Amino acid sequence: MPLEKIRMGKDIIFDVIVTDVDGRTLEKWKCMRRDFPKIVRILANKFGLNVSIIDRQRDDRDLDWLK
Repeated sequence: MPLEKIRMGKDIIFDVIVTDVDGRTLEKWKCMRRDFPKIVRILANKFGLNVSIIDRQRDDRDLDWLK
């Protein structure tokens, strides 16, 4: 799936900047909120990070019986 085109004023926009120890910029990403999990997965694969994405809405549904 391709990333969504950046549209100002439509949704929240994330700017992700990856720098090294010396402060040099290695990567710059700008994406819409919907595409942010895709960017996180790309960066995790590229830099070997262990990232787990939790769907909060899904977890909240498990506790609906308490209400």
